[in-house]
Amino acid sequence: MNWNSCLTFVVSFLVFKLSHLTEFETTVPSETQLAILGQHIVLDCSFPVDKQWDPTRCQIEWKLDKVVVHSFYYGQDHLNDQSSRYVNRTSLYHSDIQKGNASLRLERATLGDEGNYTCTVHTEMGPKRTSVSLKLAAFYPEPRLKFSTSACGVELLLTTEGYPRPSVQWLTVSGEDVGDDTVTHLSQDTQGLYTVSSTVSLQGAVNKTLTFVLKNEALGQEIRRNITLLSGNSVDVSPGVYQERWWFVITVLAVMLKYLKLNKLYRMHL
Repeated sequence: MNWNSCLTFVVSFLVFKLSHLTEFETTVPSETQLAILGQHIVLDCSFPVDKQWDPTRCQIEWKLDKVVVHSFYYGQDHLNDQSSRYVNRTSLYHSDIQKGNASLRLERATLGDEGNYTCTVHTEMGPKRTSVSLKLAAFYPEPRLKFSTSACGVELLLTTEGYPRPSVQWLTVSGEDVGDDTVTHLSQDTQGLYTVSSTVSLQGAVNKTLTFVLKNEALGQEIRRNITLLSGNSVDVSPGVYQERWWFVITVLAVMLKYLKLNKLYRMHL
């Protein structure tokens, strides 16, 4: 073999190896993934496989920052180094690994699962790692309403819980914000869920319809409920707001208050 033939062979071999190295890429979604609290989520990760691929030489590792989430090598899971917070909650698609599927299934997602996950795959073509971000969200249930009256006016309190932090408004029929008459408190429990407590206070006898609006942008959720305040401080609520159990009590109390007022006026005229 002359020098030119040898050089050609070396160049061809290097080009072949480089082409295989550049082709070896782990692929994950470019956009942030969203999981619903308490449900499962699959974090996709794939890699190229050729005819020479040896499953016994394939290693797959998932991490959240430096925390080991799941490890696979020598053709089986190895979970001795797995963080305790992920025990019995992770799995790979073993039958699809030979097809280049290194996706992670995470069960019963918690708010602590948020963060940047790294999918690392080692094969005979080399190691490659890629990151994907995970966010959590929880739907806000229908708000619970508390209604109270006094000599000064009416106070309404709506409460609900969810995640992440929502936006809250009280609007008039014309769409104007009545922020000056409202107070909204947001607090987080030990799990990280937000508790929303939003109060609107109105003075004197009121004939007005207000709209409570809560938006959870992460899930595209919007709760919009109309509440009509009538003279005499009674309330009419749009369907959806939880008030069945106490609404009868409020109605009875309102009737009793009106009766007492009328009875007092009657005695004053005697």
